[in-house]
Amino acid sequence: MICEAAAKLLAETDAATFSVRALGERLGVDATAFYRHFADKDDLLRELGDRSLAPATRGFEPTDDPRDDIRRMCLGLRRTLLRNQVGLSITSLGPTRRANELKITEVLLDALLRAGLKTERAAIVYHVFIEYTVGSATLDAPLAAKGAQRGATYRRWRADYQKLPENDYPAINSTYRSLYPSSDQVFEAGLGALIETLVPPPAGPR
Repeated sequence: MICEAAAKLLAETDAATFSVRALGERLGVDATAFYRHFADKDDLLRELGDRSLAPATRGFEPTDDPRDDIRRMCLGLRRTLLRNQVGLSITSLGPTRRANELKITEVLLDALLRAGLKTERAAIVYHVFIEYTVGSATLDAPLAAKGAQRGATYRRWRADYQKLPENDYPAINSTYRSLYPSSDQVFEAGLGALIETLVPPPAGPR
């Protein structure tokens, strides 16, 4: 009940402005009642954020291909964050350090270590993938929430580029029709490039 009410309140505000007092007013209880269940506001937000990550970890099983494990986990994490913008507003503030976030971290680090990266390098590359994935979701979330309006927005942007003087912007003029494809397509292209560059391919048969 507490988490459900907190999620609804967060949908109307954000993690930065969320307050336990406002949650208490919504539920008709004194704010101190929450401290029987959660240590503080941060503890409650971490629980909400971690619950929102559950779809990304549910049923995920590592394979013998570290690159594919990274790809699947990052795709699933971004998809999950785009579908739960309350969770996105929380997880973009930092790791929850709870069950679902820990599984995501373990899967990615394990894949990088199995791919042959040394521990310090694996940690750096892990952060690259997390920041790229969460950052992409954060950038794409406003338009993702609008659904059908997204295509019209992209068309309007392309139309604005089309109007630019060709002599001043020749590169834009030659490519504007292809600008702003689907955000999924852009993310997957970037993810593939990162994996290709940062994660060694599986060793071939000897």
